[in-house]
Amino acid sequence: MPKPGKSSKGNHQHFTSWKNQYREHDDRGDRRVTFKHSKHGRKNNRNWSASLEAHFQEEDVDMGGSGGGFTSAKNFRRKGRSGTPPPKGAKRKLLDSPVGWFRVTIPYGHKYEKNFILKLLMDHVSPLTLYPVMWTSERNVVTFYVDEYKVAEKLNNLDRQIRYPDGFNMIIKVNTGSPNVVDINESMKEKMKLAMAKRYNAATRALDLTKFHADPDLQDVFCALFKPIILLTAIDIISVNIPDLEALNLYDNRIHVLSHLKKLNTKLPNLKILHIGNNKIKDISMLDALSGLPLVDVVLDGNPLCDKYKNQETYISEVRKRFPKVMKLDGVDLPPPISFDISEEVPLPTSQQTFLCNAEGQGIVRQFLEQYIQIFDGETRQPLLQAYHEQATLSMTMAYPYGQHQKNSSWLNWYLTDNRNILRVTDSDRRMRLLKQGHLAVVSFLNDMPATKHDIHSFTVDLCLFTPQLINLTFTGLYKELHSGHKMPPIRYFCRTFVIIPAGSGFCILNEMLHVTNATEEQRKIAFRTPAPAPPVQTPAPPNTPVTTPPSTSIPDDAVKQQMVQAMAQQSGMNLDWSQKCLQETDWNFERAVFVFTELQKQGTVPPEAFVK
Repeated sequence: MPKPGKSSKGNHQHFTSWKNQYREHDDRGDRRVTFKHSKHGRKNNRNWSASLEAHFQEEDVDMGGSGGGFTSAKNFRRKGRSGTPPPKGAKRKLLDSPVGWFRVTIPYGHKYEKNFILKLLMDHVSPLTLYPVMWTSERNVVTFYVDEYKVAEKLNNLDRQIRYPDGFNMIIKVNTGSPNVVDINESMKEKMKLAMAKRYNAATRALDLTKFHADPDLQDVFCALFKPIILLTAIDIISVNIPDLEALNLYDNRIHVLSHLKKLNTKLPNLKILHIGNNKIKDISMLDALSGLPLVDVVLDGNPLCDKYKNQETYISEVRKRFPKVMKLDGVDLPPPISFDISEEVPLPTSQQTFLCNAEGQGIVRQFLEQYIQIFDGETRQPLLQAYHEQATLSMTMAYPYGQHQKNSSWLNWYLTDNRNILRVTDSDRRMRLLKQGHLAVVSFLNDMPATKHDIHSFTVDLCLFTPQLINLTFTGLYKELHSGHKMPPIRYFCRTFVIIPAGSGFCILNEMLHVTNATEEQRKIAFRTPAPAPPVQTPAPPNTPVTTPPSTSIPDDAVKQQMVQAMAQQSGMNLDWSQKCLQETDWNFERAVFVFTELQKQGTVPPEAFVK
């Protein structure tokens, strides 16, 4: 026998051979490890712990990633007593991947044929289907990727549960992750083209890219369309080789972002059918990048965004905001969208400072506003009693421009007390109290408002309705408050809507809605900047040219009345009696008499005897 501490040559060779075999293979479960108690228990215990840690670090080679796999012996020791070995067969639960991809590594898998390992795995994963993507064998380790959590979880649980024919157990490590694709070479593009060619239907001009990465011709490359660079490459290939594509199926590709597809409407202008179900799209707003496509058939079912809508009508409405022409959603036919029957797009008319539904009302509206604003900006507003009907009503609202009330010093405190914003004032009694009723209450309120000076050049006027019985008028503009105590008088923006009816020889306001807010920065810059027009220069009239004078607003004498009757009869075609009656009812205002006659004739209410001569 050899002396203690020595070994024979044969024993040494046997030990070396066993050691190499131990390092080369992965399973040590069948070998028994024994040890004796030492006098120096604590010291040897520390050495044993270090050896155990090194043992497990060699056993469970970390192939990268931290989302799954197994816990090392070091971590087990931190959770339990120092020096306590990990429980036999303990595994960390595999967490789901945010993108749905997992990396599978098999240490020492290089010793066996690929088909052999695949058959073993498929037999144990069944009835689930295994699609190994990007199979590689480097540094004694086989690596591939799967895109199903259930498959990855099954592989995780099969760790050391499959025995090779030579008696060793298969180590299987599963972690979350996918390859980082930096660039795509020409070889990969050619493989993508070949795979697409098989999936294209020329008769229907449809391309099916369902689960594209699982195509048998792409198993040796990573061609997952959820990677933006790969999806953009696929779109470029389609635009060059199939520019008239009408239907595209991107079902089940783990796609979670679409922002890089903003130019898809220019790449595939004829695309009408897009199936993008069973992906990872979380919000309907992600579809904004595709809003330019003329889609009529869309499938989104299976995406997380669909779970946010309990109301089907709301879901349909949100989809049609992006794709107005959609007639089928998630395989269900939709009612036709409400749209204008316009064959082609018509540009909106240019904006106008003044809109008149009837050109004949221009003179009346201008005269009315000039008189109203002149009195409103005067020393007293009591004369406005003549401008309002006895049963007139007025309501006032105010609001700050968005975000301005926090930093602008021009507070609207005076208007706040009488603010009748029905979105805020919900009490019906208070709403009635804030409504000014009767011309005395209306003018009293207007008289208490701060003194003003209006910028007439900022006015916009909209005459929406103009009939002999009713006028509806809206005008907006800017004014500054005088005597407000501010160093710089605050500039306000207003919007006033009048309902006007004839009264006596003129008109009066039956209803008014007034809204006041602060002028914006852009409005303040241009307010009161336009100089007042200079008075016209009086030039002598040329010889033999009659000088015209403006018509007088006073009642004409009898001679003038006879001339007006003759002119009215000639212009209207009525006889003299009816022409005189029309002028009398309009207080001998010739322009108004012509306007009233024209409106009544349009309505067919002028009696036939008016034209009997």
